Amino acid sequence: MLRYIYFFFILLTSCKKEVVLKFSDRTLFSEKNAIISIIIPEVQGNSLAAKNINKILERFACNALNIDASKTPQFLIEKSAKQFDASYIGFKKQISNELSQELPVWEANIDGELTYKNETIISVAMNSSINTGSAKNNLKIKFFNFNASTGEIIDVKNIVNDLNAFKQLVKKYYDKELLTKYTNGQSLIESTNFKLPESIGFSNDGVIIFYNSYELLMPSTETLEFMIPYEIANNYLTF
Repeated sequence: MLRYIYFFFILLTSCKKEVVLKFSDRTLFSEKNAIISIIIPEVQGNSLAAKNINKILERFACNALNIDASKTPQFLIEKSAKQFDASYIGFKKQISNELSQELPVWEANIDGELTYKNETIISVAMNSSINTGSAKNNLKIKFFNFNASTGEIIDVKNIVNDLNAFKQLVKKYYDKELLTKYTNGQSLIESTNFKLPESIGFSNDGVIIFYNSYELLMPSTETLEFMIPYEIANNYLTF
């Protein structure tokens, strides 16, 4: 009898140790010189999963802010933001005498969103929009899929059970999007070498496929996004 009581106690203790990841927003705003706005997800607590996820999301923000190749990259948001601001000040001083008008203020907008979470996988979408005076912003969106227990990134090949079959499924939706969005969609399909995007994401409704403009093998500055419902995609997923 005592053995069963002991077993029940161990089981109960193990259940209590299960970590539930809770997210909040990490923010940073500055308009002193350059305009910097950062709102990204942050996992609360000091668990291994929290530390790993927060480090990766912070690294994304820092990489977006580290635009000056002549300076040592920073990997803390506060330091990267200061370096971005300093780069703007330095650039402004350097060319102020050559300009006949005021230099446009540099802007950095970085945000993120928790798009999906279950006991196995956590999916976060991160977005950075950087403008250093050009006509268009340098936009990048990336999905990170984390192991919910460890916080380590899960590779796409470990999310789908048959990568080639999944690629064929995505291509069907990709082709449909091109045919719907462009009048020359068929010629674009025939002239491009299809590839999966750099990252895929997940929502409560399905698999999110997103191509940044630089990933599209066509003369376009647009992005491409579509979703594959779970009732279709579930046969290809491992979770």
